[in-house]
Amino acid sequence: MSKSLEGKTALVTGASSGIGRAIARKLSKMGCKLVLAARERKTLELVAHELESESICVPTDLANRAQVEALVKEAVKKFGSLDILIENAGIYTSDAFSDMTPEAMQKMIDVNLTSIMVLSHAVLPYMKQQQSGEIMVIGSIAGVADMRDEAVYSATKHAANAFVRSLRRQVAPDGIRVGSILPGTVATELWGDIDPARIDQQVAEGEVLRPEDIAEIAAFMLQQPANVTIRELVVLPQAQDI
Repeated sequence: MSKSLEGKTALVTGASSGIGRAIARKLSKMGCKLVLAARERKTLELVAHELESESICVPTDLANRAQVEALVKEAVKKFGSLDILIENAGIYTSDAFSDMTPEAMQKMIDVNLTSIMVLSHAVLPYMKQQQSGEIMVIGSIAGVADMRDEAVYSATKHAANAFVRSLRRQVAPDGIRVGSILPGTVATELWGDIDPARIDQQVAEGEVLRPEDIAEIAAFMLQQPANVTIRELVVLPQAQDI
């Protein structure tokens, strides 16, 4: 029997667009209260206006540890609990490794990996106290496949996936579930996909997934009964050759 998410508080990073926005919409329809996090307040507020449930917008630079910790405190202060953490935010560049600066490499590590650890660490005291919680990382197929043109990106996603696998075992006795979704190509702004007609064509040809596809999978994982943990799901467009 699937469990209800009605009344749960969910924090979603990268909520201003793409997968994060789609997950926020889906969880709102299921009765969750939403804490929306991204860098720009204006874009977050546009998402908040679309939601069917109560929400707050908390502009956050995930590379800034103090802001990450403040984000969690604001969520608990507003809603009194934090039941679901969706760690979706990430950055990507198509630059060759030889063309990347050390600063750009560190920024990608900070956002794609370190922020996941810091944010997970910040929510655990609250989830342990209530003996329940969900931590879900939206990773990438680059976390289980060595993508030729994505050396640093793949490294961060592999490391994040290893973190999820280990953390799951550590916090299982506390009633906390940890899992990840590892998608192939998703039509989002991250990859420059903004033309609806082109996206429809790519979907029809099995070349890309929609953000809403990932949102449906996230909801499925979160609704599993307490005795079930889906550690990770690899999700690919039908025609993606990986």
